[in-house]
Amino acid sequence: MNSTLKTFLDLLSLRAGPEDLPSSPQLLVGVFVLLVVVQTGFGAWLMPNEAALLPQALLSGLVSLGWLALVLRLFGKPERFLQTGTAMLGVACAFAPIAIPVLAAVRPIPGQPVVVSPLAVLAFLISLYLIYLNGRILRSAIERPLFQCIVLFLLGEFFVFTVTLALGVGSPDA
Repeated sequence: MNSTLKTFLDLLSLRAGPEDLPSSPQLLVGVFVLLVVVQTGFGAWLMPNEAALLPQALLSGLVSLGWLALVLRLFGKPERFLQTGTAMLGVACAFAPIAIPVLAAVRPIPGQPVVVSPLAVLAFLISLYLIYLNGRILRSAIERPLFQCIVLFLLGEFFVFTVTLALGVGSPDA
Protein backbone atom coordinates (compact mmCIF):
# COMPACT_ATOMS: atom_id res chain seq x y z
CA MET A 1 0.00 0.00 0.00
CA ASN A 2 2.82 2.43 0.83
CA SER A 3 4.46 1.73 -2.52
CA THR A 4 1.18 2.50 -4.31
CA LEU A 5 0.86 5.82 -2.45
CA LYS A 6 4.48 6.62 -3.31
CA THR A 7 3.73 5.84 -6.96
CA PHE A 8 0.78 8.26 -6.90
CA LEU A 9 3.06 10.95 -5.42
CA ASP A 10 5.62 10.19 -8.12
CA LEU A 11 2.88 10.52 -10.75
CA LEU A 12 2.02 13.96 -9.40
CA SER A 13 5.66 15.03 -9.45
CA LEU A 14 6.19 13.65 -12.99
CA ARG A 15 8.62 10.91 -11.86
CA ALA A 16 6.34 7.96 -12.69
CA GLY A 17 3.77 6.88 -15.22
CA PRO A 18 0.68 4.70 -15.13
CA GLU A 19 2.82 1.67 -15.95
CA ASP A 20 4.34 1.95 -12.46
CA LEU A 21 0.98 1.26 -10.80
CA PRO A 22 -0.28 -2.27 -10.16
CA SER A 23 -2.74 -3.62 -12.71
CA SER A 24 -5.52 -4.22 -10.20
CA PRO A 25 -9.28 -4.02 -10.71
CA GLN A 26 -9.70 -3.65 -6.94
CA LEU A 27 -7.37 -0.64 -6.88
CA LEU A 28 -9.25 0.98 -9.78
CA VAL A 29 -12.59 0.47 -8.01
CA GLY A 30 -11.14 1.73 -4.72
CA VAL A 31 -9.77 4.88 -6.32
CA PHE A 32 -13.08 5.43 -8.14
CA VAL A 33 -15.05 5.12 -4.89
CA LEU A 34 -12.60 7.43 -3.10
CA LEU A 35 -12.96 10.04 -5.85
CA VAL A 36 -16.76 9.92 -5.69
CA VAL A 37 -16.67 10.25 -1.88
CA VAL A 38 -14.19 13.16 -2.00
CA GLN A 39 -16.07 15.00 -4.75
CA THR A 40 -19.44 14.49 -3.10
CA GLY A 41 -18.18 15.33 0.38
CA PHE A 42 -16.33 18.49 -0.56
CA GLY A 43 -19.12 19.51 -2.92
CA ALA A 44 -21.79 19.11 -0.23
CA TRP A 45 -19.67 21.03 2.26
CA LEU A 46 -18.59 23.91 0.00
CA MET A 47 -21.48 24.11 -2.45
CA PRO A 48 -24.56 23.16 -0.41
CA ASN A 49 -26.98 24.58 -3.01
CA GLU A 50 -25.63 22.26 -5.72
CA ALA A 51 -28.08 19.51 -6.54
CA ALA A 52 -27.24 15.97 -7.66
CA LEU A 53 -23.62 15.88 -6.45
CA LEU A 54 -23.51 12.10 -6.06
CA PRO A 55 -25.10 11.28 -9.43
CA GLN A 56 -22.86 13.84 -11.11
CA ALA A 57 -19.72 12.39 -9.51
CA LEU A 58 -20.73 8.82 -10.41
CA LEU A 59 -21.73 9.69 -13.96
CA SER A 60 -18.68 11.80 -14.73
CA GLY A 61 -16.35 9.11 -13.38
CA LEU A 62 -18.04 6.33 -15.33
CA VAL A 63 -18.18 8.33 -18.56
CA SER A 64 -14.51 9.28 -18.14
CA LEU A 65 -13.58 5.62 -17.73
CA GLY A 66 -15.72 4.73 -20.77
CA TRP A 67 -13.98 7.40 -22.84
CA LEU A 68 -10.59 6.12 -21.68
CA ALA A 69 -11.52 2.53 -22.60
CA LEU A 70 -12.58 3.71 -26.06
CA VAL A 71 -9.37 5.70 -26.63
CA LEU A 72 -7.19 2.80 -25.48
CA ARG A 73 -9.08 0.40 -27.74
CA LEU A 74 -8.79 2.77 -30.74
CA PHE A 75 -5.02 2.96 -30.24
CA GLY A 76 -4.65 -0.80 -29.72
CA LYS A 77 -3.75 -0.66 -26.03
CA PRO A 78 -6.86 -1.95 -24.17
CA GLU A 79 -4.67 -3.96 -21.79
CA ARG A 80 -3.47 -0.68 -20.24
CA PHE A 81 -6.94 0.32 -19.03
CA LEU A 82 -6.57 -0.65 -15.36
CA GLN A 83 -3.30 1.19 -14.79
CA THR A 84 -4.21 4.25 -16.87
CA GLY A 85 -7.68 4.57 -15.33
CA THR A 86 -6.23 4.18 -11.84
CA ALA A 87 -3.60 6.84 -12.57
CA MET A 88 -6.12 9.35 -13.95
CA LEU A 89 -8.62 8.83 -11.14
CA GLY A 90 -5.81 8.93 -8.57
CA VAL A 91 -4.64 12.29 -9.89
CA ALA A 92 -8.22 13.56 -9.66
CA CYS A 93 -8.41 12.29 -6.05
CA ALA A 94 -5.22 14.09 -5.14
CA PHE A 95 -6.33 17.41 -6.60
CA ALA A 96 -10.02 17.36 -5.59
CA PRO A 97 -9.36 18.59 -2.01
CA ILE A 98 -7.49 21.56 -3.49
CA ALA A 99 -9.47 22.22 -6.65
CA ILE A 100 -13.01 21.99 -5.25
CA PRO A 101 -12.50 24.65 -2.53
CA VAL A 102 -10.74 26.94 -5.01
CA LEU A 103 -13.47 26.50 -7.62
CA ALA A 104 -16.19 27.03 -4.99
CA ALA A 105 -14.51 30.28 -3.95
CA VAL A 106 -14.28 31.67 -7.49
CA ARG A 107 -17.79 30.77 -8.66
CA PRO A 108 -19.41 33.89 -10.07
CA ILE A 109 -22.40 35.31 -8.23
CA PRO A 110 -25.32 35.99 -10.60
CA GLY A 111 -25.83 39.70 -11.12
CA GLN A 112 -22.34 40.63 -9.87
CA PRO A 113 -19.41 41.57 -12.10
CA VAL A 114 -16.80 38.86 -12.62
CA VAL A 115 -13.53 39.75 -10.92
CA VAL A 116 -10.23 38.04 -11.65
CA SER A 117 -8.80 37.21 -8.25
CA PRO A 118 -5.64 35.40 -7.20
CA LEU A 119 -7.84 32.36 -6.50
CA ALA A 120 -9.13 32.44 -10.07
CA VAL A 121 -5.55 32.49 -11.32
CA LEU A 122 -4.77 29.56 -9.01
CA ALA A 123 -7.78 27.64 -10.36
CA PHE A 124 -6.56 28.29 -13.90
CA LEU A 125 -3.03 27.11 -13.07
CA ILE A 126 -4.35 23.96 -11.37
CA SER A 127 -6.45 23.25 -14.47
CA LEU A 128 -3.44 23.65 -16.76
CA TYR A 129 -1.32 21.33 -14.61
CA LEU A 130 -4.09 18.71 -14.50
CA ILE A 131 -4.48 18.86 -18.28
CA TYR A 132 -0.73 18.43 -18.73
CA LEU A 133 -0.52 15.64 -16.16
CA ASN A 134 -3.43 13.69 -17.67
CA GLY A 135 -2.02 14.22 -21.17
CA ARG A 136 1.27 12.80 -19.93
CA ILE A 137 -0.47 9.77 -18.43
CA LEU A 138 -2.34 9.19 -21.69
CA ARG A 139 0.87 9.62 -23.69
CA SER A 140 2.50 6.89 -21.65
CA ALA A 141 -0.49 4.61 -22.23
CA ILE A 142 -1.03 5.05 -25.97
CA GLU A 143 2.50 6.08 -27.00
CA ARG A 144 1.45 9.08 -29.05
CA PRO A 145 2.74 12.70 -29.03
CA LEU A 146 1.90 14.73 -25.93
CA PHE A 147 -0.07 17.35 -27.85
CA GLN A 148 -2.32 14.66 -29.36
CA CYS A 149 -2.86 13.15 -25.89
CA ILE A 150 -3.74 16.55 -24.41
CA VAL A 151 -6.29 17.07 -27.19
CA LEU A 152 -7.74 13.58 -26.57
CA PHE A 153 -7.97 14.29 -22.84
CA LEU A 154 -9.74 17.62 -23.47
CA LEU A 155 -12.13 15.92 -25.91
CA GLY A 156 -12.88 13.40 -23.18
CA GLU A 157 -13.60 16.18 -20.68
CA PHE A 158 -15.89 17.85 -23.21
CA PHE A 159 -17.63 14.51 -23.79
CA VAL A 160 -18.17 14.04 -20.03
CA PHE A 161 -19.58 17.58 -19.78
CA THR A 162 -21.89 16.99 -22.75
CA VAL A 163 -23.22 13.69 -21.42
CA THR A 164 -23.90 15.11 -17.94
CA LEU A 165 -25.74 18.07 -19.48
CA ALA A 166 -27.68 15.85 -21.86
CA LEU A 167 -28.83 13.68 -18.96
CA GLY A 168 -29.71 16.72 -16.86
CA VAL A 169 -27.18 15.98 -14.13
CA GLY A 170 -25.26 19.03 -12.94
CA SER A 171 -26.99 21.42 -15.32
CA PRO A 172 -25.57 24.94 -15.33
CA ASP A 173 -27.52 27.73 -13.62
CA ALA A 174 -30.08 29.50 -15.79
